[in-house]
Amino acid sequence: MRNKNVFMMIICCFMILVGCSDKVSKDNGTNITTEEEEVREETDTQTKKKEAVPEIDSSSVWPDAFETDTDAAFQFPTTLSEAEEWEKGKWWSKLKLEQITDSDNQAVDKELLTIIDSNLSDEQKGYQIKQFLAETYFPDLPGFSTFLPRGKISLEELDATSNIQLNGREMKDHINVAIILDASGSMKKVIGGKTLMDIAKESIQEFTTNLPENANVSLTVYGHKGTSSDQDKELSCKGIEEIYSLSKYDAESFQKAIQSISPSGWTSIAESLKQTGSKLNNNDATNVIYLVSDGEETCDGKPKEEAQALAQSDINAIINVIGLSVTSEDAAQLKEIAESAEGRYIDVKNQQELDQEFQQSNNTISQWVDWFHQNNNKAIDLLSEDKKRLMDLNEETVENLMLFHQTSVKTLMNANESGKLDPAIYQDVFGALESFYSTMYQQKDEIYNEKFKQIEDSFNLTKEEIEEKYNNRQ
Repeated sequence: MRNKNVFMMIICCFMILVGCSDKVSKDNGTNITTEEEEVREETDTQTKKKEAVPEIDSSSVWPDAFETDTDAAFQFPTTLSEAEEWEKGKWWSKLKLEQITDSDNQAVDKELLTIIDSNLSDEQKGYQIKQFLAETYFPDLPGFSTFLPRGKISLEELDATSNIQLNGREMKDHINVAIILDASGSMKKVIGGKTLMDIAKESIQEFTTNLPENANVSLTVYGHKGTSSDQDKELSCKGIEEIYSLSKYDAESFQKAIQSISPSGWTSIAESLKQTGSKLNNNDATNVIYLVSDGEETCDGKPKEEAQALAQSDINAIINVIGLSVTSEDAAQLKEIAESAEGRYIDVKNQQELDQEFQQSNNTISQWVDWFHQNNNKAIDLLSEDKKRLMDLNEETVENLMLFHQTSVKTLMNANESGKLDPAIYQDVFGALESFYSTMYQQKDEIYNEKFKQIEDSFNLTKEEIEEKYNNRQ
């Protein structure tokens, strides 16, 4: 009986609590609804954020993203210039930064075993293993093969001239720097998380900021009007604009001008050179034109002839062409443009190399100005810079080739330890890796020796001329 009474008391208390709970819910109905809405809104926001997330880069899910190509007979590049244009491996950056983990290595070993255990022929297995190693670890090589030393610096009478020549032309006290920027649709290409246009903008701004005070600067763009469609070709090809007129550098105005550019249309190099040259009518100054482009002429012009005409005109323009992440075919035309005007062609693959080139040019211009006002000793520094740049490129090329070779061979040996890899396949892949490395190293040595000798000869000739002029003055 006593237990029954206790049970009844518990039931009553439960009913009272339920009643209180209902009352609280009714009294606070507005607050509960608000909380539910906030949770719902937060969920919607998170869903939208997830929907806005871009597709995952294949390198982040590598090696699962590797796709076998049974129709391809894979071969490594046969020339250093070809290797420099190859796409770097998905894990090259991780490898270079020593971020490859044990689990990464295990995933690579697993993928190789998948190829080995497949129904492919032995020949195709060899092709696929080589392709996989290349797509995983292939090195990002600097532009060693395309590096061009500046050559001998000619000197005139110390008392009458600045004593230094740029690309074979006498430097004068005043300098006009005209920049032509490609804003065609291909400049939307992304490298290292940035478009080619953004890379060019940042580097050009840094370059112009550090120009000497006695230098005037102008900025001309093409390809920023219309689109890359055929119906917009005429509009785009004619849409050449000098967005910063030749004058002293003003940071605010220049930045406003360059930031207004968006890549969209066609590539009109020839007409841009012609119009830029018409603005450089001061033959009492050194006129330097920097053309920054990622491709060849597409507006039916003849840029080689226009560049040559400018170089031979009264303004005596010095034309240097910078190829930004270009193919070998496009690089050939851009190089012809520079050579036709006795200028320099510089091949750059990323923002770091573009910054280095502009920094070198800026240092050089400043040194020419200093020379005019001070002495002739800095002429030697220019040649020393070329030597250092060559040595740096050589060292980076060797390091990257060696890292790729050692990592690939080690990975292959790990796969061989499984006991499943046919000895003939192992020898085929191992031989291909050895052949690629030795061929690249041999070509690198040949290029290095040739260009080092060129720099040394230029250095010695310039030094002799300087010493002779100093001796004649004493």
